[in-house]
Amino acid sequence: MTGALPHQGKIYSGWIVLSACFVSAMLIVGATIYSFQLFVIPVTEEFGISRATANNAYISMLVGLALWSPLVGRLLDKFNAKYVIMFGALCFGGAFTLVAVAQNLLVMLVGIFVMLSIAVCSCGGLAGNAVTVRWFQKRRGRALGIMSVTSSVGGAMMVPIVSYLITAYGWRMAMIITGWSVAVIIFILVGLFVRGRPVQTDIDNFDEFDVPEGGQESSQESGDDKTMTLKQIVTTRNYWLVAMGCGLLLASDQAVLTSKFPFLVDSGLTVLQATTIISTMTISAVAGKLIIGFMADYFDVRHLFALVALFHFLLLAVFLMRPDYWSLLIFVSIFGAAVGGIYPVWSSLTASAFGPASIGSVLGFMAPVMQGLSIIFVGFIGEVHSQTGAYDVAFQGFMVTVVLSVFFIYAMRVPPKSFGVPIKG
Repeated sequence: MTGALPHQGKIYSGWIVLSACFVSAMLIVGATIYSFQLFVIPVTEEFGISRATANNAYISMLVGLALWSPLVGRLLDKFNAKYVIMFGALCFGGAFTLVAVAQNLLVMLVGIFVMLSIAVCSCGGLAGNAVTVRWFQKRRGRALGIMSVTSSVGGAMMVPIVSYLITAYGWRMAMIITGWSVAVIIFILVGLFVRGRPVQTDIDNFDEFDVPEGGQESSQESGDDKTMTLKQIVTTRNYWLVAMGCGLLLASDQAVLTSKFPFLVDSGLTVLQATTIISTMTISAVAGKLIIGFMADYFDVRHLFALVALFHFLLLAVFLMRPDYWSLLIFVSIFGAAVGGIYPVWSSLTASAFGPASIGSVLGFMAPVMQGLSIIFVGFIGEVHSQTGAYDVAFQGFMVTVVLSVFFIYAMRVPPKSFGVPIKG
């Protein structure tokens, strides 16, 4: 008579936790980053301001994300992540309500900078990745790959919903309905299904963990004394290598993303063709997140980073060559995976270098460095176009930084397969 494995016929609790975090991040990202564009026209018309002034709201959120991420990341390590996410949900509803009823632009900016930024940090990718790293070890790569798809799914789902609400009820009421609908869904879902860390029975009854990285902390739903201090994090070699390596690649990605549509139109494509190219790249990016995430469970993540960087380099080279529409469509369907693959790679590299105990703090403290690089690159590509009337010089510069990013990542001290075990460096 053969004995059945303890987990046979059961669903690992980590997948349920991941599903709840997925929905939370999906709703938050879809209702903010992707839906922001829908409020620009009605707000500019009501207040009589320019598009550039309206964009200050988005910039305010980005700066807020850079400043609040370290604090939220620390809270995710020190306390039960469930309560941090639930608090963020309430901040989200409050932020959307404050912006909706405000009659002053400054009040709106303060609400976005403080409450909305905290909500996005607490309920979005930072929280989702931190929780996922703690719940997964053997399948961490594919779990992070799934988590990284939240942005794409959130945009596809929330944009049409928010657009309908604005058309039917006006932008102010649309914000209130969206804000509290999202807040209530997240609050209830996370409250019911999310636990910050696996307990010992989760570790014993399933084959997710090979090393006892969660054993000593599993019974603690709050933080533990193993969480690294800020000084320990920023003085660790791997912190700067990951932040700079992934930061350079992500910054290039963000800069290209902001200028992709005008570049394609300037290259002679019609609006429909340019839109099709962008849609194809989005689909390719989703595939890249899932495939690279799955591969991260079986290969050295540094090699996967190099593969993603190579695809990004080739994508920039294709843009410089300006091929015809059909050739470009084929190229972006392949190399577009570079746009998505970097996200699970970044989280996997960070988890491998620091382990689960301090993952929230490390990801949070990387935000100022990586957001700073993105702001510089986005400003650079805009300035290049203003001075030259084209993006070629910017693309060439980004190709250099992409190569440099690979050197940063290969300089990391990482064993062939760490499964999230902290690595000294």
